Amino acid sequence: MQESVTLSLTGNTTTLSVHYFPPIDVYDDSEIALLNLQTYNTFPNINETNNHFEIHLVNPDRLLNNNKFPTCFITLKKECYDIKDIKNQILAQINNFNNDLEYLEIEKITFNIGIDQVDFRTTIFSNGTICFNVENSIAPLLGFEKKNYEQYIDGHRSQKVSNLNIVNSIKVMCNIAQGSFNNHMSSHSIYEFSPSENIGSKLIQTPSNLIYYKLNKTNIESLTIQLVDQDHNPINNLGEKLIINLHIKRFGS
Repeated sequence: MQESVTLSLTGNTTTLSVHYFPPIDVYDDSEIALLNLQTYNTFPNINETNNHFEIHLVNPDRLLNNNKFPTCFITLKKECYDIKDIKNQILAQINNFNNDLEYLEIEKITFNIGIDQVDFRTTIFSNGTICFNVENSIAPLLGFEKKNYEQYIDGHRSQKVSNLNIVNSIKVMCNIAQGSFNNHMSSHSIYEFSPSENIGSKLIQTPSNLIYYKLNKTNIESLTIQLVDQDHNPINNLGEKLIINLHIKRFGS
């Protein structure tokens, strides 16, 4: 029987599993706590559900041969972006669009985007119409309503704050722990925190006061740790390394 055991799990996903042979035998009053968690704040905030918008150059003099206005279709890849990354990716696609239309001698699309560091609202400038009223629109991520925004010299300011950190809370789930609840349902959560680090930064959690949860078994053949968000959805960390350290001890020791 083990009175005190430290377990370490590492991997490149947010679900880590390990099998023990021989199994680890502990006392029936044993409990478990998170000692340390290390990874990077690279949880994707843009995916196939919120990665698209369009820019129309709406002007009668700019009609193409098909009687349609030039339209730049912006689609971002699934990734963890800060506002500078978003801006650079959009500008790269706009530059390609502008280059393709050079032979038509059509006015080029201009674009700029930024976030106010005081109230975290987004402002967008463009000489075209920003079409956020499209499928899989990026509008909610940037704090905008899903509608079209015509050219305006002072730019368009979002109605809400930007939501680049869509993972508001991270729960550490452990399959051999019991005693926590999510609303009225029992849960395997042993720790919860809100990531405050900048996107892409090192994320380290070392609880100053360990909270122990009773084990649901005394013969540990396997152990699974999973990180989930505030809605209990599995979190993707884009293959970054995750390190989890746990401690098992007898109650009161």
